[in-house]
Amino acid sequence: MFAERQFHENQFWAGFSYSNIYLAMTPDVLHQLYQGLWVISEEKLDERIQALPHLLGLSQVSGGERKNIAKILVGCLHGSGITDKGIAACRALMDFIYIAQYQSHDTTTLSYLESALEEWHKNKTFFIDKGVRDHLNIPKFHSLLHYSKSISMLGTTDNFNTETFERLHIDFAKAGWHASNKRDHFPQMVTWLCRREKIACFDFYRAMLDDTKDADSDQLWSQDIPW
Repeated sequence: MFAERQFHENQFWAGFSYSNIYLAMTPDVLHQLYQGLWVISEEKLDERIQALPHLLGLSQVSGGERKNIAKILVGCLHGSGITDKGIAACRALMDFIYIAQYQSHDTTTLSYLESALEEWHKNKTFFIDKGVRDHLNIPKFHSLLHYSKSISMLGTTDNFNTETFERLHIDFAKAGWHASNKRDHFPQMVTWLCRREKIACFDFYRAMLDDTKDADSDQLWSQDIPW
């Protein structure tokens, strides 16, 4: 208790009486949902998606691949020996994931979100009864309780999803690293990015000029027609 009190007193938000630092922890669809809530053994999943094209050149499954697997995940459970209660729990999680990504919300859609979460909690004991886990006291499952409130206060999840920054990491870091000679790489990456930005700006400028010329030509052509 003393350590917890000392932790809060020494933080930068301690002097703000009306602050709630926990509200700063917004939902993250990519890392909390797609990369945190699947419940199926690796062997069983591999067994059911072998017909999919092989993933080449990937050291780990990316967000895009996880989304594609999510589309067929409930179907993959059919015939796996899982009972109706287990399928209902997994289906509820899939419903929650997709409803959480709506681009607009109101009280009706948020009630759908909360109903899916209630359905999950009603059926989740299946995994404990089958010995999949001793408990489901997992932070990523707990975070689901805050989605509805966060969406009500801060807007839809695409406002604070980290997936965009994950994608930019490829363009601004990984691609630059591969373009370097792997020695004293940081200046090379900066130079490479600056050149790419200049090329993109020049391409945009040329496209703008071409559009202007086309517009002027169309105007002159219309003026020459003797109506």
